[in-house]
Amino acid sequence: MNSDSTTELDRDELTDYIYDETFLEEPVDAQTAEDVIEGVKRAIEFEERPIFLEAVSARLTQLGVPCTAEDEDIILDEIKRRFKKILGFTCPRTVLEWIRGTTPGAISRKNHYDLCYALEMDFQQIASFFRKVYLSLPFIIKARVDAVFLYCLYHRKPYSTVTMLLERSKGFKSREIAHTSTSQIAAVIKDIDDDEKFLKYLSEHCYGNKQQFQLARSIINKEIDQLKTRILEDGTADIHSPDRLNSLIVDALLGYRYQRRDKGEPVLPLPKHFTRSLPNDEYISGMIRGQNISYEVLRKSLILLKFNNYYRAAEAEDRKRGYEPDKYEINNRLMDFYDELNNTLNSCGFARLYERHPFDCLLLYCANSYDPILTFHILNERN
Repeated sequence: MNSDSTTELDRDELTDYIYDETFLEEPVDAQTAEDVIEGVKRAIEFEERPIFLEAVSARLTQLGVPCTAEDEDIILDEIKRRFKKILGFTCPRTVLEWIRGTTPGAISRKNHYDLCYALEMDFQQIASFFRKVYLSLPFIIKARVDAVFLYCLYHRKPYSTVTMLLERSKGFKSREIAHTSTSQIAAVIKDIDDDEKFLKYLSEHCYGNKQQFQLARSIINKEIDQLKTRILEDGTADIHSPDRLNSLIVDALLGYRYQRRDKGEPVLPLPKHFTRSLPNDEYISGMIRGQNISYEVLRKSLILLKFNNYYRAAEAEDRKRGYEPDKYEINNRLMDFYDELNNTLNSCGFARLYERHPFDCLLLYCANSYDPILTFHILNERN
């Protein structure tokens, strides 16, 4: 992915505070209920905060329409007007529902970009808006729609060019094999400032879900194999089939087998951004077989696999040395894990860890503990 969307996000005062709290405060004790609940409360506060409306109202205020997140009528009227004037069509119902309080999902990519266009954002502003507000990665440019928007936004094309390019590229077939890296594609798109040349390049570099996250799938499968080996080495698993092993992988990652919903909901009320799109045995099987899996499931699966394998290795090292890690050791490990995981996410074209994303926030909270894996499992505890 291009450097504009993978560099660390600028932190405001609140994010700085959360970063310091996550990395510098005393390690969490998994056996202390108050410690676990504190992390969940923090993540829920992020999810309940109307970050979408705060960001949209702040942008409208910059554009000369003063309003706050509570001014729903003003925001609705102005967004409707802007869609008509700037984009030339009626604001979609999906976007109107976002303004009325529905959380923007990870899909509806065109709606995401359209709103940013209507708010007259530039390339850099949109990259930040996606990651901070949509909690998603901008410009997944092996996908046709994202590539068109990257080209038009980077070269400051009018929305009429977006419409034309999307229409003309509708019939482009996805290539079977992705020979060109995402960063190379981004560099070429930035270098082309000619619509016809761009369309020709896009026709030769248009990929489906399987090719968009090729490297991520490869790394995920290596991490799955590593975790499988550890499960088998434990010698405690009764395995009759590969499907059984997939369930045990999910159990190792989450602390429960995802398909056994009869156990009930989590003891703690967890944020929706945390609980949705978690890996289950079906997703694990699909990733192993190379099936189409959504961006969010792939990203969370990669994060959880890296988290589990990293801290299992750390625990094994501690047992070998025969000591319990102190605060200094835990802090060093957390920083090493944070940097290592961010480098992997970058290389895969995934969004870096963001301390105010409910899932990322809780994962890092667990990492700053005397027993990261157990702490994470306690969050998911069912009874």
